[in-house]
Amino acid sequence: MTIVVKIGGRAQENAAERHSVARQLAQLTRNGHRVVVVHGGGKLLTETLARMGIATTFHDGLRVTDAATRDVALMVLAGIVNKQWVAEIQKQGQPALGLCGGDGRMVRAQKLKARANGRTKDLGYVGRPRKVRTAVLEMALDGGMVPVVASLAPNGTPEYYNINADDLAAAIAAALKAERLFYLTESGGVWDADRNVLPLVKRSEIPSLIRKGIVRDGMIPKLRSCARTLRSGVGEIDILSPAVPKALLSAIEGGRRAGTRIVNQ
Repeated sequence: MTIVVKIGGRAQENAAERHSVARQLAQLTRNGHRVVVVHGGGKLLTETLARMGIATTFHDGLRVTDAATRDVALMVLAGIVNKQWVAEIQKQGQPALGLCGGDGRMVRAQKLKARANGRTKDLGYVGRPRKVRTAVLEMALDGGMVPVVASLAPNGTPEYYNINADDLAAAIAAALKAERLFYLTESGGVWDADRNVLPLVKRSEIPSLIRKGIVRDGMIPKLRSCARTLRSGVGEIDILSPAVPKALLSAIEGGRRAGTRIVNQ
């Protein structure tokens, strides 16, 4: 089975959870699955920018990224965070290969244009994945390695763009025709309006859940993105908390499930 796992939030920042996730990723590979990891690293990036005296600004959840911020993002995401995850996985005896979207011409980014008050807002070096080539990923997977991908990619020139890690994970999963896509998030699943986690969501139910107000706020764009990803050929999406012990292993190996399953029905 081909599995894409997007890691962020607590799993990125909490040493115990990072160790637990790395152990599960290694075990899944030993069990015969092809595992690809995608990560961001927003909190460490914000902290590093602050230490360097560079202000951080967000627009609709996206980091406005000037050239200086982009260069620090390359240093932090493709450097510190990426190599930290490679080391964590290899500590479990599983070879891993650290990459970003520019390596092996894996991802080509397209500048993202945002709208604000009816006008286009320039976010700087913020992009979205336009095209994914899987050759370098397949090479790593065939060699028994776990590719670990930082969410940055060039746009066909030497200029790199910062890409939302959720979007990059979805694009990579679609390109690989992955059977499963996992988002490890603090939310631990899709919440209803009363902040209860919905254990199962069918793609066909998503418009109704939004229209009736059962899901609200930030869950709306996340569910819409999941619906698009399922239509692109990904088999199933799971949103889990990295704090739940062995959540990944349980979801894949048929044991106890946690969080939200989003299925293509």
